[in-house]
Amino acid sequence: MVDTDISPDATSDVAVLHELRKVRRERRLGDTEWFDVLYRVYLFALVGTIAVVFASDAINGLIDDDVSTEQILARGPSIAGVFAVLAFGIGLRNGADGGPVSVESADVRHLLMAPISRTRVLLRPIAQRGRSVAFAIALSLGILGQLVAREIDGSRAAWAASGALFGVLLAALYVGAAVVAHAIRLPRPAASGIFVLGLAWQSAVAWRIWTDEATGIARIGPANLDGSVLFWGIRQRGIDVIALGLALALVGAAFALGGRLRLDPLERRGQLVSQLRFAATVQDIRTVVMLRRQLRAESVRSHAWFGGGLRPDARAVRPPGRPQRASGQPNPSLVWKRGLIAIGRLSAGRFLRIITLALVAGATASLAVSSSLLFLVVFVGVVYLAGLEALEPLSQEIDRPDLTDGVPTDRGWLFVNHLVAPAALLAAVALIGAVGATLIEPGYGVAAFVLAVPVAWAGAMGAVATTIGDASQAPSVANTTLLGADRGSESPFSMPEFAGFSNIAKGILPFVFSAVATLPLVAMRSTPTASMLLRSMLGVALCLIVMLWWVLRRDRWAAAVRAFFVAGRTVPSNGASS
Repeated sequence: MVDTDISPDATSDVAVLHELRKVRRERRLGDTEWFDVLYRVYLFALVGTIAVVFASDAINGLIDDDVSTEQILARGPSIAGVFAVLAFGIGLRNGADGGPVSVESADVRHLLMAPISRTRVLLRPIAQRGRSVAFAIALSLGILGQLVAREIDGSRAAWAASGALFGVLLAALYVGAAVVAHAIRLPRPAASGIFVLGLAWQSAVAWRIWTDEATGIARIGPANLDGSVLFWGIRQRGIDVIALGLALALVGAAFALGGRLRLDPLERRGQLVSQLRFAATVQDIRTVVMLRRQLRAESVRSHAWFGGGLRPDARAVRPPGRPQRASGQPNPSLVWKRGLIAIGRLSAGRFLRIITLALVAGATASLAVSSSLLFLVVFVGVVYLAGLEALEPLSQEIDRPDLTDGVPTDRGWLFVNHLVAPAALLAAVALIGAVGATLIEPGYGVAAFVLAVPVAWAGAMGAVATTIGDASQAPSVANTTLLGADRGSESPFSMPEFAGFSNIAKGILPFVFSAVATLPLVAMRSTPTASMLLRSMLGVALCLIVMLWWVLRRDRWAAAVRAFFVAGRTVPSNGASS
């Protein structure tokens, strides 16, 4: 649809638009409890301060003492350019999927369908999206730059400013590319192709510069100028302004083409984003991941890549002479085959995402041992996400509690056996992660391949805890609290003032479980010996056994705890009556 102004009085249209948004904002803020807002700001500031203090302690050793400023300036821009290509490529993919702007259904129906310029209506949502992304990235990189300034030349203020400017540049590339791709209806295969080609080019240039193999024109990458902006703390080049100018032109094109955004993706994305915000508010991490997949219009395949010929039918007749299982449980191979089919139906993009996470995990693990412990933060995050991506069989089982409760077998037994197929997938991609660790530091090759599989399984422990935590309560304990009383009849354990800290603890706990995977890395960093390697593997194995035992016995333990408290309340009453 061509973007035209139907109303003869555009000024009045703009005034009405501003008035509508003003009234709507006042009504929305009128229901806001400012004490809650201040409390959230307080929690954010507290957690942020703790994170900055931790980062300031772990930043030591991020840059080796033998690395000179000339080497940083020679190799750094090409490496930082990889992140610029990532921002641009992710923006293209997001735009091809209908992003990045999300508006509420009321705006779509009452503003975008009104006789007023769509470009004028969408200027504010586009600007808000760019502002929020720029603030988050610029704040993070500004703090990181101020901390890095302690180890290299340049003032802290200069490094903080250059880091913040680079964050704004990344935000401009992401939002601008996404809006333009959405406006011109860029097909998803074309967006993926541009992304892959640009990333491969820039990564190859960065790797050849890192190994001192590139000379002349081979040192030119598509985002070297963008990456050079990050190092304005110690060097400012006039040619780098070209990168800022191109990013500014991209943002200008996004604003100019904003009126061409499609209405159906805007409304669909607005509904999903509202659900996403609610899930993030209640710290439902698994729902957040599932909604993100829906935003990308990602679904499972109708035909499996592998395992499609397997037909796990629990009603199959046993071969003659095979005895009945003494435990009464069905054959576990049926559950394993079902999980293999579920893994085989994952999309190609999801497999690629898991492989990418494995490579990043391997690279950050190697850097954490050889450089700074700060890389462990990224490592824990990526192994946790890889676990969430791989637990599709268990997720499908938990998403259908009606079918699970209808199976005449223990839920814990089903859940444990649904971990077999994801464990096989993680073992395969863990070897790919070991390759990434070896490329960063060839001397760690043997240890990387030895530790790859147990570390990958340990990193998925947090994802298992998150997924199992979303399972419904067993029918035997669904209507009672932890103290054995009827649900809703007792007050909560903690006072409302401490609810925020309880929510933070609940959100952090899965990452604490995944952090078990860092124990072998910390051990190898302190004492790189074969005996230390063996002891760390035994510790990880014990943690895995405890996690599997918890999954298997979770329902029984919940019923036992409730029975214990019920017995504690009934015994005194019986004694008094006697």
